Amino acid sequence: MAFVSVGDNVVSYAEYTDVVSTDQRLLEDNVIKVPDQTDFVDVPDFIDDLLQRSTDRINAKIKASTWWQGYQAYVGNTEYNPALLPDFDPNRIKSREQTFTDLCVSYCLKEYILPLIADFSTAENSEVQKIRFYEDKFNDLFQELLALADFYDADNDGTVENSEKAWSYRTVRRSRRRNSVVKVR
Repeated sequence: MAFVSVGDNVVSYAEYTDVVSTDQRLLEDNVIKVPDQTDFVDVPDFIDDLLQRSTDRINAKIKASTWWQGYQAYVGNTEYNPALLPDFDPNRIKSREQTFTDLCVSYCLKEYILPLIADFSTAENSEVQKIRFYEDKFNDLFQELLALADFYDADNDGTVENSEKAWSYRTVRRSRRRNSVVKVR
């Protein structure tokens, strides 16, 4: 459970051992093979690359979310053009590192690793069911992070002050209106 950094920049929220601890059988049985068209020699390097790609996708999903726009306004960034908002900087994450690690592993499993071995001809296939499981887990963790929003150091001073924590409240009643959340896959 450690963020992987190159220099002072976080490049991945998880590492190979995090994937192994999540689904050990998948990697012990040598089910995962490095695709021939890649330059990777062994599975750990291949998985680490997939985790870096997953981290990039998670950062893009956060920046594309309506939460990020609202959070930027909350902390004083008055830019209203979503294209000009600052990128989500993983170096400013000061808490909930384990949640980000779990989020990254779930995303990597559902989008990259399990589709390599899944048999999509039947919905009862165990890998297809695992993809659904990790997709649900990813969505739950992602929504939890955005609802709590107590992990990001917006002013980059080394601590997350109360003025940088922006909790979201959910309505508990049903609604028939369209959901206006942008979903980035």
